[in-house]
Amino acid sequence: MKRKLIIIGSVIVILILSFVIMGSLSKMKPEVKKEEKPLIKKFVKASQIKYGEIQTEFKETGRVSSQNSIDLSTEVRGKILLGAIPFKKGQSFKQGQLLLKIYNEEAQLALQAHKSRFLNSLANILPDIKIDFNENYNTWIEFFESVDIQKSLPQIPEPKSNKEKIFLASRNILADYYTIKSEEITLSKYYIFAPFNGSYTNVYIETGAVANPGVRIASIIRTDKLELEIPVETENIKHLSVGQNLKILPSNEEKEFSGRITRISNFVDPQTQSISVFIDLAKGPNKIYQGEYMKAIFSDIKIKNAVEIPRNAVFNQNQVFVVKEGKLKKQTVNVLMLNEETAIINGPEEGANIVTEALINAVDNMEVEILK
Repeated sequence: MKRKLIIIGSVIVILILSFVIMGSLSKMKPEVKKEEKPLIKKFVKASQIKYGEIQTEFKETGRVSSQNSIDLSTEVRGKILLGAIPFKKGQSFKQGQLLLKIYNEEAQLALQAHKSRFLNSLANILPDIKIDFNENYNTWIEFFESVDIQKSLPQIPEPKSNKEKIFLASRNILADYYTIKSEEITLSKYYIFAPFNGSYTNVYIETGAVANPGVRIASIIRTDKLELEIPVETENIKHLSVGQNLKILPSNEEKEFSGRITRISNFVDPQTQSISVFIDLAKGPNKIYQGEYMKAIFSDIKIKNAVEIPRNAVFNQNQVFVVKEGKLKKQTVNVLMLNEETAIINGPEEGANIVTEALINAVDNMEVEILK
């Protein structure tokens, strides 16, 4: 037992001596000094603001569309028959050409039957007119002789007295006349003529099918009057006006067209946050197609008391960095115009050093040095 106690005591003494020796050795180890990282100064591109008058232009791209686009439908029911041209998508036509017709023989025969009955009614009243309204008899004879059941009814004679009007109304002459005139108008709706020079963009029903009133059967566009719709940023719209002339370039920029602003919308498109400008495209030797993308050049724009900087130097829509006493300072500016690569602004005091590049991870009061 005594021997065990001696062994345990010896182990404890050895452990204590080991900890004491390790502590002493660690204090003797030389202290390693941390190296201070050298301060890296950020260099920025900047230029001194000098205001003046800037003559500039900006370009925007839009799509060509027809000034007239119509969905065709019929007002009568019947089988669709071929007109003067094929009833097919992409088919061109001239103003006044018969696009299509609706089978109308039954309606035509019914109208001729009504005109025959009307002639019979006129023949029956002519003797009474000669006796009671002799002063107007020759007029009625001429009207009777001019009625042709194959043609539209001529203008009915005007009654010369209330007695004559009552007589005509009692014999249903007036009612029959206006009923026939209404049927003539209805018969004309069996024919659809081209309202302008154009082309079919879509055909929804084939010839031989039965058309119902109000149902869309085709879509057409006008091809001789086109316009270019250009989305323009709100900052630039104040430089444009209706009637302004400008140059138009196709996507390949090989040819040049002319155009004129016809209208400017007074609302912002919620998707593009831009305002639409509509440009009438002048006729020329070169063909323009609906759906084609073209570029409008808005030139001869003069802006006073302004400076032009790279567009990517503007952030948060209307803020820039200026360098003041070796530090970056955010400043709000007035954006007067935005071009593809530049922005025209004013606001900061003249002579201030404005940063002319996009900065990454830049913050207010960051120490910088202007790159010479």
